[in-house]
Amino acid sequence: MINNIFVAIFLLTLVFFFESANAFDLRAQPRFKSGIQFYEFEQKAFQFPARDDRGLYPNKQSKIEYSDWVPFVSGGTTLFIDRFFLDFDLQYLFNGQATSDFSSQTFVKGGRGLATDIVFQNNSQLNADFNRFEWAVSAGFEVINNLVLYGGYKYAETNHTSNVFGRMTSFQANNNIPIPSFSGSTIGEVDINFEYDGPFVGLNYNWGVKQSFLDGAFSFNFAVAFLDSQTKLDISGISIKSESGLIIPLNFQDGERNDYQYKALNGESTGYSIGIGWQGFTSIKNLTYVLGVTGYRYEFDGSETIENRVRLDLGLAYSFNF
Repeated sequence: MINNIFVAIFLLTLVFFFESANAFDLRAQPRFKSGIQFYEFEQKAFQFPARDDRGLYPNKQSKIEYSDWVPFVSGGTTLFIDRFFLDFDLQYLFNGQATSDFSSQTFVKGGRGLATDIVFQNNSQLNADFNRFEWAVSAGFEVINNLVLYGGYKYAETNHTSNVFGRMTSFQANNNIPIPSFSGSTIGEVDINFEYDGPFVGLNYNWGVKQSFLDGAFSFNFAVAFLDSQTKLDISGISIKSESGLIIPLNFQDGERNDYQYKALNGESTGYSIGIGWQGFTSIKNLTYVLGVTGYRYEFDGSETIENRVRLDLGLAYSFNF
């Protein structure tokens, strides 16, 4: 319901914007930015399903968590008509690399050929590579001098590819029944596709400054986003390579497929962003430079996924009239 309300407000703003275009001059300001972004991703507890009568109990994994500072580029255009504006923005985050813990335990009940209960202890890690893409469209107006209210819609997608490495060992759950211990190397791949979209609203306030070498405006920005997410987690080809070189597949889903996938791990978030910036004039007419730092926090209920970002950027913007 709330998404429909924000979409209706956004569309109504677009109508006012294009209606105003017939009466006022249209000004455009394309921009290009580059910088570095701290990206942190966390996928909280999940568990693999039990394997019916074979006695494999759910394998609980605490969380996947990693972060990295990654370069990015962004670009967009703002169209101004009197106090109204319409903005388009694209952003691409280049490949990041990080390591996450992937330790877990699996309990196998004795019986059907097993002399006793067995516990497999997995001490592994993930080497993750990831990239991120985002686009947004927004519209707003200046309600009073220097105070802008806006709303829009955004979409973001992050793709993670991770290789598993580590050790798997076993020990008996019943100490009265000794069994041979087992150990080997854990190998395989974990891929995560994380995407979200939804409306957002915000405000921006500018303070003009014209003193000595400072000629421009400071800005403060705050926004709230109402997002729906989907996380797909693929655990493919996880196997144990024994000391003798024997490779033993771990069939997490059933006896025929050696993979496991959350097909629809959905979540909802009321996320926040806050930022400060500076836009200064240059010696070239209509050309300005921009500096900014913005922080984002999105915590998704349902999918138990968290995304945190801190963005530092530098760019140029050029204004011209049609």
